[in-house]
Amino acid sequence: MHIFDDYKSAEKFLKKTLFAENNGGLKNATWCIIPAGGSGKRFKSNIPKQYIQLNGMTVIERSVDSLLKFPDRASLACIILIISRHDKYCEFLKFAKSSRGLNNGVPIIALRCGGSTRGESVYAGVNFLKNIASIDDWIVVHDAVRPFVSKEALERLWDMGSEEPDGAILAIPVSDTLKLGLVEKGQNDSTSVYIKKTENRKNYWLAQTPQMFKLQLLLDVFQRKTFLFTDEASAIESLGKTPRLILGERKNIKITTPDDLEIAENWQLKEEGITTGHSMRIGQGFDVHKFANEGKFVILGGVKIPYHTSLLGHSDADVLIHAICDAILGAAGLGDIGEWFPDSEPKYKGVDSRKILKKIISALTIKGLVVHQIDATVICEAPKITPYKEKMKEILTMETNCSFVNIKATTAERLGSIGRKEGIAAMALVSLLCE
Repeated sequence: MHIFDDYKSAEKFLKKTLFAENNGGLKNATWCIIPAGGSGKRFKSNIPKQYIQLNGMTVIERSVDSLLKFPDRASLACIILIISRHDKYCEFLKFAKSSRGLNNGVPIIALRCGGSTRGESVYAGVNFLKNIASIDDWIVVHDAVRPFVSKEALERLWDMGSEEPDGAILAIPVSDTLKLGLVEKGQNDSTSVYIKKTENRKNYWLAQTPQMFKLQLLLDVFQRKTFLFTDEASAIESLGKTPRLILGERKNIKITTPDDLEIAENWQLKEEGITTGHSMRIGQGFDVHKFANEGKFVILGGVKIPYHTSLLGHSDADVLIHAICDAILGAAGLGDIGEWFPDSEPKYKGVDSRKILKKIISALTIKGLVVHQIDATVICEAPKITPYKEKMKEILTMETNCSFVNIKATTAERLGSIGRKEGIAAMALVSLLCE
């Protein structure tokens, strides 16, 4: 995947990539836009919810993988992620540096032009496409946090929706009894809501994504520069149009809260035949490195921390990652880090420990294992670790595709070699899930 900061560079790339392969142009193409500029405030996480790990993959990776199942007859031309201008996570996605061959031949790009609302981000994507796509091309918009749309649902959407001049969306009928709530006058408490009446649920549907519309319709909508619509269908409705409702699926959930993520994790594990009750493996790891009496920083969890000396080691001496690697290898029954990366090998001299971790994670994939949880503790008197823990968690989350990473820091209460500030130690517990 290529990440662009401006329309011009992205446009040049796509024209070179797509038009050259299609004799100068595309006909009857379908373009997918994924608005992914949100910060995830409702999710209450330091990481935007689209980048949260879901059993070994980020939510947005699963959403993109789902869209790649669009039927061939749709002529899917490109998937475009609209990300925040300050996004620092997209470059770590698994398809970020992959070739087109790994994406079913469909290029995936990201544009750093996301707005503060969903509407602004979709507008940015539509505005970009007006110079590339035909006005009769289909534009498919999909939530970055709907990772489970199925091939069957996509086929239904395309086969029926492509016949509709006003477009179409996936949706499911309301199954619960529907109440219209009334807030009592003078009450600001959102819990003080009373039933005004019971609605007839027969005609009510819950909107999902993907939603598909002709480019011209979306351009007409955005001429008004109104971005307060909660989905594209409601924007199209404002033009007096009537998009069609295509039956979606209850498993096509939108992950908005931590509860949604837990539901999604359990469902996904069940789908892949992984049962946490009988397939969990536990490993523990420990490592210690002494100070080198030279250098200007230490590396812990992939983070450079300023300090008056570095740690001594054959590699970069990242004691935290080494402890985690040993715990992973122990849980997988694959020996220890010294067997995999012996300090007698010159090629590992000064090696970045994140590369060591990547190789071990690749070995897990081959064995059908995923990292489920990491709980690690750094033990030292100095430097201070707490200011860097969140950055460590971010890096380790990305490198291991782990949903639950926790980093703790403590001292040795001035006891022993660690207490005398002669080095740093780390220990880790890791759980793996296997098929």
